[in-house]
Amino acid sequence: PEKWPSPRRTALFSMSDMYCSSSIRHGLSLVPFEYVLACASCPGAKSGSLVISEFAACSRVIPGTMKVNPSRDGDFARAIHRTLEQPLLERKHWQQQQSAWCSHNTVQLWAETIVTDMQKVRSSTISAGGTLRSASCRVGLTKSTYKEISTHTLKLDTVYHALAQSHLQRLVLVDVDLLIRPKDEMKEYTKAALLRSLMTLAAEGNTHVFLLSSERRDLLLQWLGDLQGLEHVGLAAEDGYYYKWPGSPSNRWDVRQHVTAEWKEVANVMMQQYMERTTGTLIESDKVACITWHYGTAHTDWARMQSKELMNQLKDTLEHLPVEVLIGKSFLKVRHQEVHKGALVGHILSHYGLRGGVDFILCLGDDSLDAGLFTLLKDFHNNQDSAQPLSLFACTVGKQPSVATHCLYTLEEAHELICGLSLQTKRNQGAKPQAPRSGSSKPIRMVSTMLELSGMS
Repeated sequence: PEKWPSPRRTALFSMSDMYCSSSIRHGLSLVPFEYVLACASCPGAKSGSLVISEFAACSRVIPGTMKVNPSRDGDFARAIHRTLEQPLLERKHWQQQQSAWCSHNTVQLWAETIVTDMQKVRSSTISAGGTLRSASCRVGLTKSTYKEISTHTLKLDTVYHALAQSHLQRLVLVDVDLLIRPKDEMKEYTKAALLRSLMTLAAEGNTHVFLLSSERRDLLLQWLGDLQGLEHVGLAAEDGYYYKWPGSPSNRWDVRQHVTAEWKEVANVMMQQYMERTTGTLIESDKVACITWHYGTAHTDWARMQSKELMNQLKDTLEHLPVEVLIGKSFLKVRHQEVHKGALVGHILSHYGLRGGVDFILCLGDDSLDAGLFTLLKDFHNNQDSAQPLSLFACTVGKQPSVATHCLYTLEEAHELICGLSLQTKRNQGAKPQAPRSGSSKPIRMVSTMLELSGMS
């Protein structure tokens, strides 16, 4: 019908009982809007109804639309039958609602709304510390990549120099996902080299390394394996609900805050519905303070659409509870609002602040969920006493906008940074003067000289 002349198309719409759309991939189609206006404005027109594929964008905005999954023939047939059997009074009611909506939301209003949203994004980006140039590139259209227009690329030499100049305690916070993703590219020797580098950093007396993870404690320890020197590293599991201080054995975990999770049952019921309708998804509900819906192996476009719809429903249902709904790279998570990596790092900073202070912080993350952690570190840096300078490197890994102060673009660069810090630590250790062992250096040197002389003779 889109190719027909407008008068012919309008006449057909006004005499029909229903408009069906079974598109699998469709953006903004104006045909359903034309159908609504034709049925409302033409004299003698029928009170038509809409049966629209849930893959079409208009199915989410036109009120009273019967949304269906076109891949399910039975559901589609039942939706058509239910629409045709709809009482006339109900059909007229929805026709009035649809006509009023289409008449109010004109092209001019849509354009004004889009411009307003762009201005809000630009203002929030600038208030978060971004530049005018980066704020423009994130909401406008550009052919340049984020790497070409970014001005916050982390310089490795700057980090090495700051580490060498540090005299107080140092914090190195690393998201474990950086060490294990992507799994098909992570070779065993690379994993072993990275872990050895982190152990070297942790062996330095005033350097404290924390590995932050969203996984359970048993899975985190299973991945780390029988690593020599693991007791010198701080660990955090389940987004900081469980944590271990450097120097503690691997089986001794602390809990910052005990939480109740009655809301998990409600979130689980809603996620079950979307898991059944989205093939290839699963629910992870065995953690204390969160529940996660994973859709990484599902159809990409369909899963993203379902995740956004589920996120909106969860926010509306759980808005009165102390939880937050977050969406990541390939998952949607509902967690307690007081249990996250940023809260744990705030506790860590307070702990070491009472024990001499910190003058070097390196934080590496790769996910949008690390935004709260980066924001906390930036606030900590801004509130720091000017008499005690602090070198902060809050770095996100990947080509993505972020509130972090710096960015790296590949995992290889992050691995190079970790290994370089390990080498820098070894150099610093080698530069320290070694105290001679009492009563042993001179006799050894005299015996060596005597042997050399006897060999010459």
